[in-house]
Amino acid sequence: MVLCAAAAWGQYQDYSRMGRTPAELLFLTDPMEVELKEPSWFWHSPKKGSPAEQLAYAQGLEREGAREKAVEAYDDLVHEWHATPEALAAQLAIARLESAAGNAQAAYDADIYLLAHFGGRFELEPVLQDAAAQADFLAGRELGRTFRLASGKALRENYERIIHFAPRWRRVPDLLLRIAELYQEEGEFASAITVCDRLIVDWPAYSGMDEVVALYCRACRRQADVWRNDVGRLAHLEKLLGGACVFRPTHPEVAQFRQWMREVYLLRRERAYRNAAFYDNPSAYSPEAAALAYQAFLRDFPDAPQADAIRARLAALAPAEGAVESRSAKPQPQEPTP
Repeated sequence: MVLCAAAAWGQYQDYSRMGRTPAELLFLTDPMEVELKEPSWFWHSPKKGSPAEQLAYAQGLEREGAREKAVEAYDDLVHEWHATPEALAAQLAIARLESAAGNAQAAYDADIYLLAHFGGRFELEPVLQDAAAQADFLAGRELGRTFRLASGKALRENYERIIHFAPRWRRVPDLLLRIAELYQEEGEFASAITVCDRLIVDWPAYSGMDEVVALYCRACRRQADVWRNDVGRLAHLEKLLGGACVFRPTHPEVAQFRQWMREVYLLRRERAYRNAAFYDNPSAYSPEAAALAYQAFLRDFPDAPQADAIRARLAALAPAEGAVESRSAKPQPQEPTP
């Protein structure tokens, strides 16, 4: 147990160094087990002695308008005779009845059960469409609802399960976009970037790509505020924003994306200056260390407003036999390269 825990933690650290958690990298391939309905002597005891008789009994209840009793009878059949053709008919009926009644969670669960345990034995498209519709309802996407019926994690998993059981479905990009939106709404901007990046790479011709790129860039800008003290990560976000502008140069919001890229650049420049100035402390560091730090800063940020002051400071730090930095040509300000 201890060895397994240590291995798992080591794997997590490897992923964390890339700014992603194992779940974010593997959510499309992680097994999402759906518990099998099994016979029970107490809770799911059929009223009839065979699957055919139980199916006819449940269908009779449905015709009479006794929906809840019909669902219960269908469910008893699935539990008792799971391997029969009647069980498939019963599970399809459960999904249909729960969907018609507006029981979003129950209908979604019934659809997912079909995908998990009856795959390849029914028409896939209607079940996938219904599962996605129920997931959207639970996420509050209909009728302008602003409240949510479950946690953000549970809502994301609703979409992830559909993708897991139907990875080649034509609407997978739509579901990935929903997942990215949920991450962003929860303030999990790095995770939203990860999902959008997968969309951009794997589905570049997706009809909703403008929306994906907008969400992607917005998440990059907001994540920059979280990582404002990390020069390396800020540089990475700056490149992502620049890449988005190149990928979608005619996007309606491309001017905003470029402005965000500039803002991230300025955050990075300010943090880099503070890092360089940190070494300008004679009681802790040598003048050579301060000079090297300032020189590196000027190479990366020749347009910095502190540039003239830094050059003056370098002159003061330079040894008597010669200047540390050649100041014959003052670098001209330039825009950051994506």
